[in-house]
Amino acid sequence: MSDGAILVTGAGGFVCSEIVLALHRAGRKVIAVDQAFDAATRARLAGIEMVEGALSDATLAAITEPLFAVIHGAAITASPERLAISNAAHIRRNMDVLTATLDFARNTGAERFLFVSSMGVFNPDDAPITDGLFTEATKPTATCTYCAAKHAGELLVQSARDDSLATLSLRLGNITGPHEAVRETRQHLCLVARMVADAQADGVITVHTPDALREWAWLPDLATAISGLVTDTPWDGPTVIHAGTPPTITDLDLARAVADRITGTTIRLASPPHALIRPPMGSDATALRGVNWTTMEGVLDNLIQAEALQ
Repeated sequence: MSDGAILVTGAGGFVCSEIVLALHRAGRKVIAVDQAFDAATRARLAGIEMVEGALSDATLAAITEPLFAVIHGAAITASPERLAISNAAHIRRNMDVLTATLDFARNTGAERFLFVSSMGVFNPDDAPITDGLFTEATKPTATCTYCAAKHAGELLVQSARDDSLATLSLRLGNITGPHEAVRETRQHLCLVARMVADAQADGVITVHTPDALREWAWLPDLATAISGLVTDTPWDGPTVIHAGTPPTITDLDLARAVADRITGTTIRLASPPHALIRPPMGSDATALRGVNWTTMEGVLDNLIQAEALQ
């Protein structure tokens, strides 16, 4: 394994800041890049090199340290409508940052490039379904601008693979964890965080899709697994994999579990018909099969305790 640094883009965000910390705990030199780091994230990443600026050729050119790997997590997940830009501009912004980072990784001699992709590539009726799960065998067909950029990114990253640069795309599913916050490029909290916030603020959780079954990865578990995937796991299998097979729970059971922990919470069910939600994501790949996922009971206990301490 090379001793070079690991560059992480989007490192000021919810997921990638935790990946940076997991790599740092594993003893790796990390360079964290983002267009902006808020004060709370800067404090969490204290002692780690941070490069702030728009992800462009100029920003990347300032990084001269030898690299072992690049983890590309920078992305615009907010819709074009929320950002008041066109669909074409939204696609370009996502693809520009990917292609600039991919080219930089190859030109600077990085050995590995991990593209952080998403469950967003799927529509609810995609197929095939294996044991109730969307796996790597499921064919993605979603066409929203974010979805299309992720799917196109997977193809571009695969195409960029050569004898000097190993590439891999990792599709993430539903994730919850500490330190989640809204930012310009990610303008919503996950469903777990929204339910906890609603219960604490108003004492009411409205469940819009009660029968929806979703996988939930606890972010610290996932970040530790990704750290090992990048530094210790051979990349000699598929070019696109899913982030393991986290535990699943229905939205209604999730709301009940939150209500059990926050006294006085009322659950309301939205009137049918309810939106169709894709099945949970799972994986046929061996790379992240051994993750010891935190249960939803443990997840909620951690989140609500953290909220109480703030």
